[in-house]
Amino acid sequence: MIDSFEVFTWQKNYSVGITEIDEQHQKLVQLINKLARGLLIQSSELELKNIFNELTLYAIYHFQSEENVWRKYFLNDEWEGAHKKSHENFASDVRKLQSAEHSKPYNEVIEYVLSFLTHWLIIHILETDKRMSIVVHALQSGLSMEEAKQLANHEMSKAGGNVFDSVFSMNNTLTTSTLQLIRDAMEIQNANAKKFLSSRDVITNLKTKGITEREREVMSLVIAGYSSKEIAHRLSISVRTVEVHRSHIMKKTGSSNLIELARVRMD
Repeated sequence: MIDSFEVFTWQKNYSVGITEIDEQHQKLVQLINKLARGLLIQSSELELKNIFNELTLYAIYHFQSEENVWRKYFLNDEWEGAHKKSHENFASDVRKLQSAEHSKPYNEVIEYVLSFLTHWLIIHILETDKRMSIVVHALQSGLSMEEAKQLANHEMSKAGGNVFDSVFSMNNTLTTSTLQLIRDAMEIQNANAKKFLSSRDVITNLKTKGITEREREVMSLVIAGYSSKEIAHRLSISVRTVEVHRSHIMKKTGSSNLIELARVRMD
């Protein structure tokens, strides 16, 4: 079920008719879905960063490959310059999103990233690349650049409404499915962890081990899968304080990892 979960489903109308570009767009879609699945199963911050980095590096590779294709037909043309500028803006926006991790929980940053990537890629494919692809095919059929551009603008104006419908539909899918599933899953785990750690026997056992009430709060969120940044945000304490609590909890319970911590029971 999770392995097949998608927030971006590739459709025929996303094809621009140039094999190399279509294949690379599909690879970007696969990586976006991989990132979404990582968020859904609450992968570690490091794992999410690795997927995000993989996606970013592939996007850069794709931009370079795509620019080489368009340059053959649009050399020194204003469309080529505008397209390259859109790639530069993408890189700048991604850097800004990445910098947000210093002030926001990383899972929240990834939510913004997924929303941005989905929206940007649909527009990139259905608006910019489709338009340029129409020109390329028109040039190959013998039309002049001016005639090809007029044809592309005419064809795109007819399909304009579909572009925005697709964007809104994709964003709705992202919001109502992935993000809600993630939030629900984490809240359920949090509730279960709190319930378990609030039982009289477990409280007695944890007190015996020297676990304080605050450490119990942190422990329940750790078991639920929240990162230190998210725990700090929820409890209104610093990340450093959370890390200190986590270290104390591990030592007091004799746990060396999260799995062992989640299995804490009566001795």
